[in-house]
Amino acid sequence: MGLIVFYEGNNGTQDIVQTVEDVPGQNFQPAKHEQIRSMKLYGVRQGCRITVYDSPDGSTKDDFSVVNVKRTSPEYTVDTFERSYEDETVVVSFIRINSQDGKISRIKID
Repeated sequence: MGLIVFYEGNNGTQDIVQTVEDVPGQNFQPAKHEQIRSMKLYGVRQGCRITVYDSPDGSTKDDFSVVNVKRTSPEYTVDTFERSYEDETVVVSFIRINSQDGKISRIKID
C-alpha cells in the first residue's frame, strides 16, 4: 500500500496533519479541520484518485481539487491544491470558487 501524507504548509512543509494509506473507498473529514495545503505521495498506486474539498460534506459547489495518479513514484509532492497541471506522475484539476488552500474539510480516495 502507498501512503498519502497531508501537510499544513505548501510544498509538503510544516506539520503533518494526517497520514493515510491509498486504500480506495475512503471518504472522511481530516483529523485537523481546514489546515491542509499540500501532500506527499509515497508509492501511491497508479489510478488512485484523491479529491480534496473545501466543503465538509464534499459538495462541488465550493472549491475542490482532483489528483489522479498516472504512475507510482517513490515520493512525489503536490505543492498546492490551487493549481491545475499535468506531468508524468499526476494530473491535478483545481475547480476554483473562491480559495481552497488551508481550507480542506473533506477527502475522498478512490
